[in-house]
Amino acid sequence: MAEAKAALKDWIVEYVKSKDLLTRQITAIRQDEQNCDVVVEGTVKSQYILVNPILGELGNLEALKDKHVVLVTANTKENMEALIKNWDKLIQYPHLSVYFVNPNSSLDKRWVIFPATHDRITERRALRKGIESLYATVEPWSA
Repeated sequence: MAEAKAALKDWIVEYVKSKDLLTRQITAIRQDEQNCDVVVEGTVKSQYILVNPILGELGNLEALKDKHVVLVTANTKENMEALIKNWDKLIQYPHLSVYFVNPNSSLDKRWVIFPATHDRITERRALRKGIESLYATVEPWSA
């Protein structure tokens, strides 16, 4: 589990840095902070990154409710099911994004969902089908 967490953490830090190449908004990246694994400070906003290889472990999400939170997890069927199971809780966080990642995928490396936004623009009865479609865009994580 520690290896998976380290791999996901390394991946998200590199991903955030690469996304910032053009905008140059990042002012600092701090790791292993009190309520999260990584804090990305920027000129526009700060992001608080939680790395949980198993999505059922929502950790310090409540402590960061009003922050821009990035939850990073492994792209597994179990985590996809946990997303659906915890949907009503996750939509309570207006600035939450959830990254499902497999750095070794030969397809895309990640898919992202913003539960609060997604819930407002889609029909609840189509939730499972839509999430399963997103899940299929990245190969499942294999430890």
